[in-house]
Amino acid sequence: MALRELNLIPGEVLARRDLLRHLCFWAGCLVIFFTLTLGFYFSRTHFFLPRKRAVTTLTDMRTYLGTKFEEIRRIQEELDRLSQHQAVLEPVTNYEPYFQICAKLADTMNESIWLTQLVIDGGKEEAVEASLILTGFSYSNDKLGNFLDQLSSATLFESVILKHATESELRQSNQGDRRAIKLIQFQIECNIPKV
Repeated sequence: MALRELNLIPGEVLARRDLLRHLCFWAGCLVIFFTLTLGFYFSRTHFFLPRKRAVTTLTDMRTYLGTKFEEIRRIQEELDRLSQHQAVLEPVTNYEPYFQICAKLADTMNESIWLTQLVIDGGKEEAVEASLILTGFSYSNDKLGNFLDQLSSATLFESVILKHATESELRQSNQGDRRAIKLIQFQIECNIPKV
């Protein structure tokens, strides 16, 4: 005994249902296609083409040229500002980096000398060498002399000159007896050659 499927729905109803389903599907596809086409057309005409549109009227030309002149003026101001920065930095970059100068000073100093002021003056003109001014204290003249000899022998410093050395007393306030310590206050000037 075999089972057979019987369809009691008339064939024209099934054909109409299939036709209606196909029509709805293709109509939906056409609506989506036209929507995408119109969206592309409106985005092109309202967003992209006005930016690239040729200048046709005199007022459009004036506004276009005005914006271009303003943009050129802004770029020129930026270039002027950058050239000023370059002019300020150019003399500084002709000398040894400052960290190398400080490292060399730290190597030449001994435990009996300490600095209170360090001034590096880069020359205003290109021909002028940078000068280094050291101000500080030493426990003795011998230690100060050794420091001057080490500075003079270093290739990083030229024309090492002791500007002044004066003897002074420093009273220690942290101890009860308030002893006075004799110190030599000094100022040394030297030049830093260009690289």
